[in-house]
Amino acid sequence: MPFRSPTIMPLPLQVFIVTFVLGVLLRSRGILTKRHTEQLATFVFSVSLPATILVSLDSVSLTSTAWKFPLAACLITLPMVVCSWWLARLLSLPSETQGGFVLATSSINSVYFAFPVILATFGEQGLTFAVLFDLGQTTLTLTVLYGLAVRHSTQTTTHRATTIRLLSSPPLWALVCILAIKLSGQHLPLWFIDLLTPIHVTTTPLASLVLGLSISFSTIRRTARLATLGVATRVGGGLLLGLTTVWVLGLTGVERAVVLLIAAMPSAVSALIIAAEAQLDEELVASIVALSISLGVLILPWLPRVAAILLG
Repeated sequence: MPFRSPTIMPLPLQVFIVTFVLGVLLRSRGILTKRHTEQLATFVFSVSLPATILVSLDSVSLTSTAWKFPLAACLITLPMVVCSWWLARLLSLPSETQGGFVLATSSINSVYFAFPVILATFGEQGLTFAVLFDLGQTTLTLTVLYGLAVRHSTQTTTHRATTIRLLSSPPLWALVCILAIKLSGQHLPLWFIDLLTPIHVTTTPLASLVLGLSISFSTIRRTARLATLGVATRVGGGLLLGLTTVWVLGLTGVERAVVLLIAAMPSAVSALIIAAEAQLDEELVASIVALSISLGVLILPWLPRVAAILLG
């Protein structure tokens, strides 16, 4: 199948980068502080991200082979969690830093980075595969990764309190609701989608603003070595796991290319939101996310050539 070569950077990605830079400037000038960042992160986690989950997954068609893509997400993410956790333990990192390292390296930036890039490259068919992959990734993020984040939290908490925090997570409830609706063959009412859409469209700019507000050049310098290791783990390790996954599942053509591209995507902005919620090492998470996104942006001009190789 021929692919479409993106001649310009996708608009959602342009918005992401501009808003990120704006956040960095606002934080460096002292106009907005860490307290503002935490408040904004809470809003995104509790309000706009659930709306995005509901709106994005409502339009997904569940075909007879759709199960391969959520399974691919599991075969990539779960081994990454184990490898990252082992590496963090080997480095004898503090608990909150361990949690941040595992969270950032195991979270894949699907919605805010992979979706616009894959849509521009492979069209609607590729985007459908990407959304199905994100169904599995989102499930793991809101269960396994969020649970690990809470477990490594600096907050003093009991197992009962941890379970309550996990089960009361608004994004998790949004995911459970939309999956129940999809499995029953139904869709969200149009009026409800119209109500949620204005909230949904705020997720990308607000999440990128949170990222910009959470980082500084001094932070990158302090965390540069560990953050660079995190980026190498996320991108390089993800690609290796992706190659194994497409072989195991027998994926070819566009299916193979989409899974491999997503497997090597930057760290998800949602990792920063969860890190702020669980009070992990936000500086490390923000650095890994920012550096991996910067690497992803630098690679975009070569994406058509990369896509051609993956299709072959």
